[in-house]
Amino acid sequence: MAIKLGDLAVHLNAQVEGDDSILVSKLNEIQAATSDQISFLSNPKYIKFAQTTQAAALIVPDDLEIDFPNLLRTKNPHYAMTKALEILNQTERPIRPGIHPSAIIDAEVEIPDSCEIGPGVVITTGVFIGESVIIEANTVIGVGSSIGRHSHLYPNVVLYNDTILGERCIIHAGSIVGSDGFGFAVEQGEIEKIPQTGNVILGNDVEIGANCAIDRGSIGSTTIGDGTKLDNLVHIAHNVKVGKNCFLTAQIAIAGSSTLGDRVQMGGQSGVIGHMNVGNDVKIATRGGVTQDVPDGTMVSGFPARDHRKELRIEAVIQKLPELYKIVKTLEKQINKS
Repeated sequence: MAIKLGDLAVHLNAQVEGDDSILVSKLNEIQAATSDQISFLSNPKYIKFAQTTQAAALIVPDDLEIDFPNLLRTKNPHYAMTKALEILNQTERPIRPGIHPSAIIDAEVEIPDSCEIGPGVVITTGVFIGESVIIEANTVIGVGSSIGRHSHLYPNVVLYNDTILGERCIIHAGSIVGSDGFGFAVEQGEIEKIPQTGNVILGNDVEIGANCAIDRGSIGSTTIGDGTKLDNLVHIAHNVKVGKNCFLTAQIAIAGSSTLGDRVQMGGQSGVIGHMNVGNDVKIATRGGVTQDVPDGTMVSGFPARDHRKELRIEAVIQKLPELYKIVKTLEKQINKS
């Protein structure tokens, strides 16, 4: 769709510098944008591309010094970019109501007329399906599970028994929700499986990336709060509690019975050991390993994870170790000579 730059600015909560009457039709990468498209620039190291881009306008931070004909200045360029993608780029997948003939559905399960059930889907007994749900090919819904309205399950998703999804949840292909947690007891060298009798509960507006594994609770529930987003290849172990509006990026693992507060952000390949408490508004940097409780509002990094500023100071010292080693060896020789 085409929209005037000034009208787009209203939706993005941005201020126009330049011609607010030009029409723009799409958001694109700065290197590839054409004269009827917009792009964004939030990192100063990419400012060089502003000299060669064909974009009609750029979304930039309020304080970025840049010479460009048409700008959309905003306090939060990432949020503005997201809204621009929704307005200009996103083509919503339409629901194609109906049940594919190859789907296997328990006779007592009621499927609303507004739902789309794809080929090879299996829906077992005691399942509740809300309005306007999309369940794509070969997905399996276990006994007693519940899927809230406007949720979308991509192909080859598995919901084990008693899994509960809120409204507007998205689960991408290959993810498994409700598998057994890694619970075992050892007695005289013999390994005994601990029954995993709980379930998984996802709040509203939760999005689960591709090939994630979320384990059911051994007793009670594994829970993920409203608005939380998981990237691909994330593992949430049994009885973990994840708060609201958290961002968990790729290859994260959270061990059993740990708790994450609201608005926690975790970088790729970071992790939390079992029975830890991570507070609200915590940031865990890439490859950070949490081995002790983290208080509210803290940023941690490294392994074991510690205050980010302290970790940076330690890393700075480590970089100097070869030089320090030479100094120590020189001093040793001087001492030995004397």
